[in-house]
Amino acid sequence: MIPDDGTPVRRASIVTDGELPARLLAFLEERTAPAGDPPPAVPVDPDLVARLRTAHAEALPGRLAAIAGAARAGDARALAADAGALAGSSAQLGDPDVARLSGAIAVQARRGVVAAGLVAELAEAAGAVPVPRGDQATSR
Repeated sequence: MIPDDGTPVRRASIVTDGELPARLLAFLEERTAPAGDPPPAVPVDPDLVARLRTAHAEALPGRLAAIAGAARAGDARALAADAGALAGSSAQLGDPDVARLSGAIAVQARRGVVAAGLVAELAEAAGAVPVPRGDQATSR
């Protein structure tokens, strides 16, 4: 760009000397917390957590039935989706055994493997009540 008086304007250039990586690293180190420091605490609403856990427990039989149904049908895609969703919610809501097993089922299903043994183990770990088939009556 040349101003109206005809004198050339000097453009700023990026410094690419050997010190740039060191200066950048120092800059980033100043702005990050040391590795040993825990992240800041986030307030948690205990009532919300309790409601989420209750909703998770109420949805568990239906989720287990969907997983078992997908396994019986040999539908690896549905099995992966259902088991993956259960793994995520279980991990977040403090059900590590269900999270681990459903996660393993999802991994196998993504590979096209229907792990019936893991599905049975999941039902047992979750304390599942057998899901009625067809026209069987249920009582509550």
